[in-house]
Amino acid sequence: MSKRTAGAATILVVDDEPIALEFCRSTLVRAGYKVLTASTAKQALSHFESCRSPIDLALIDVVMPGMNGVELVKRLERLSPGTRIVLMSGYSPDEVKRIVADDASSYRSMWKPFEAATLVQTVKNVLGMTVQMRAARASE
Repeated sequence: MSKRTAGAATILVVDDEPIALEFCRSTLVRAGYKVLTASTAKQALSHFESCRSPIDLALIDVVMPGMNGVELVKRLERLSPGTRIVLMSGYSPDEVKRIVADDASSYRSMWKPFEAATLVQTVKNVLGMTVQMRAARASE
């Protein structure tokens, strides 16, 4: 995916940890994406309700105060069914499973800490799946 293609994609990063939020934001901006941020599920929902252009991908922390990431995803899927989802967590996979049961297994997941290159490649892969699915539908 070229920077020009990446620039067309809007990503929402949701994390209650300011350092993680800024790391993801700055990494994705440098990769050419338009990035929105939210430190709470409520702020994330507000972005989806007020955003003029579609949000292509939401990168969401699993464990947050108030509404956890999986609960947020379920709400977002009703608001914007085409948005791709990537979950991230600093907790171990077993701990995440204990917290959110099997609900998180339906989504691509990343485990903190991760490197900038890993973040960018994961986003490219997930967004690329969307492009491939659209192309396949168009050729049917």
